[in-house]
Amino acid sequence: MLSQQNLTELFAKQHTWQDRYRQLLMLAKQLPDFPAQQKTAQNQVNGCENRVWLTYQKQADNTYIFSGDSEGRIVKGLLAILIMIANNKTAQEITAIDFSTLLSQLKISDELSQSRLQGLAKLIERIKSVA
Repeated sequence: MLSQQNLTELFAKQHTWQDRYRQLLMLAKQLPDFPAQQKTAQNQVNGCENRVWLTYQKQADNTYIFSGDSEGRIVKGLLAILIMIANNKTAQEITAIDFSTLLSQLKISDELSQSRLQGLAKLIERIKSVA
């Protein structure tokens, strides 16, 4: 998985929305397989266009590891980005992340529909609620 810095560099090289869209789909494929038994109502993030599941584990060093899945490819790519940004950070670090600004810097959020943006906000909310 890429670091936040790698993500920024990767998306800076994508000059059109089509390029960024393709990149999102490639990132979606990089998410580790999500176990079917984890696709429960408790792990589902409500308010998204597609069904999305998100789980986390708190590590011994107080950092978090998130994993997730979505039925939609774009949403799965967005989820992959959020997970890459939040993984291996403490609750305090996660709370301090300005996800919206980061997604804007990657030139992703400008191209999303209102309903996708609302779903994205729900995902960010769920990640921050863990912290």
